[in-house]
Amino acid sequence: MSVSLATETDALPVRNVPDLTMRLAAPRKEIEHNFIQMGDKLIASTRLLNETSEAYSQMAGALAGAEFTNLTESLRGLSSHISNVDRSRAATKDFLTALNSLTDQFPDCIHLLTRAVRTLRMFFITARVTASLSGKKENSLQQLTDQFSELGSQLDGNVSYFIDAFKSMRSSLSAATNMNEKLGAQHAKLLDGIAAEQKNNIETMESRRVWAEKRIAIHGDTSAKINAGISRAVGTLQVGDSTRQRVEHVEEALITLHNNDDEATVSLAFNLMAVQIDGAIKDFDGEAAALVRSFEELIGDTESLLERASEDSEMLLLSGDAALGIIDNSIQRTARMLEQYERGNAARSVAIDQLVTAVSKMLDHIGAFDNIRSSVRLLSLNSTLKATTLDEDGRAFRQVASDLRELSDETNKPVENMVENLEQSATLLREFLESRNAGNGERIAEMRETVNQASQCVAHIAGQLRRQAESMAKTGPEALTQLNVAAATVRDRQDFCAAWRVIASELSGPSYANAQSGSDVDDSVISGIYTRYTMKAERDIHKAFFGLDIETDGQPSDDLDDTAGAELDDIFF
Repeated sequence: MSVSLATETDALPVRNVPDLTMRLAAPRKEIEHNFIQMGDKLIASTRLLNETSEAYSQMAGALAGAEFTNLTESLRGLSSHISNVDRSRAATKDFLTALNSLTDQFPDCIHLLTRAVRTLRMFFITARVTASLSGKKENSLQQLTDQFSELGSQLDGNVSYFIDAFKSMRSSLSAATNMNEKLGAQHAKLLDGIAAEQKNNIETMESRRVWAEKRIAIHGDTSAKINAGISRAVGTLQVGDSTRQRVEHVEEALITLHNNDDEATVSLAFNLMAVQIDGAIKDFDGEAAALVRSFEELIGDTESLLERASEDSEMLLLSGDAALGIIDNSIQRTARMLEQYERGNAARSVAIDQLVTAVSKMLDHIGAFDNIRSSVRLLSLNSTLKATTLDEDGRAFRQVASDLRELSDETNKPVENMVENLEQSATLLREFLESRNAGNGERIAEMRETVNQASQCVAHIAGQLRRQAESMAKTGPEALTQLNVAAATVRDRQDFCAAWRVIASELSGPSYANAQSGSDVDDSVISGIYTRYTMKAERDIHKAFFGLDIETDGQPSDDLDDTAGAELDDIFF
């Protein structure tokens, strides 16, 4: 390339290239330092804001997350256990009522058995008298009389033992029934109150959960906006690096001209470098102003975010503590109720265990009564047969045989009913004991475990609320401080490029219009400068400076360094 320039007779002033490059480097290093510092502050503020958002989410999540749901389910489970306890009490009442109904029939049977004992005693006396009158020839009658005596003794003993067992059972049954009714009266109102409290607690927790979920969503949107703003600010910081590169390219070009004595070429190159510096300054100033606006918007959004988060935090803490406090009080009342219930249930269990012992003793005589009934029937038959063999002396014995048949008929059905009722009582008792042993102990243990878990869950959630509130109170303001420091770095500087403006003015002083007429510019020098450019902005300035058409100017193709330029454009210091 050859350029013809008009010039005056005076030589161009001497340029101190080392001084120029040193003066160019000083602001560049300062900008590099300041922009790196801003980047560090943005990174720090981003980390702190993320920590703040995480604390906020966890705080709200404490009232909307899995642990809160687990607490809700525990309370529902506790309500279900309480209902089961009440149903257990009702089942015990039904069992005791049924057993009372069965045992109400025993006194009539006992009365008949007692009368049978008295009757057999009379039969025994009559039979013995008859046997004594008949003499030794009636040994079989004597044996029959002995059977009367033995049967009477057996019946007398069994009836007496049965009566004692029945009295013990009725006493135990009455005690268990009264205790169950008293227990039900004590706990019915308390159970209803606890169930109502649990319902209110669950409703309160559900409303807190819905509110917290909404606040998390709003906070998330605002956080996303702030993160986008930080990303834009970080992108804008690239101007610091691109400006550094552009000024470095000017410095490199000046160094190549240091020993060049071609005044026309040097003068033209200096003017070109002045334009390149002006272009870099213009781009830098525009981006710096945009960066200030980004910081101001970012700070405003962050202040709003932190203010709302602080308000939400206080509300979450207060409402959460209040709701959790109510729930915890309810849980503690439930725990005390369980202790009271267990004491009453233990006392009732003792009464029922005594009832079990008494019924077991009564059941021991089922076989004995059945044997006695068969023996009475057999003895009645033998007496009738024996009476037919006796003469006039056996008239009284024939009456004994007839009365004995009537006694057998009279006692047969009541004894059968009593045996049947005893067997039904045994079945009721067995089923009740199986149900109680299978469910009641486990149910109480599950309720106690549920109460403990719910109480621990409340304490953990409350602790989490406080910890996250403390974290937010610390990280939020610190994040805002970091943003303000970063913003102050660029906002409070009047002019990063003041020194460059002076140098650009000095480089453009000896206009190429003042060079010697007809002098040619060394195009290899100008082309060498062009090849140093890594950014399109530099190449465009170069072409505009020479008035060249971008498509046909004959300069090295822009495509030559596009890849390298694109890569360097993304470098952050």
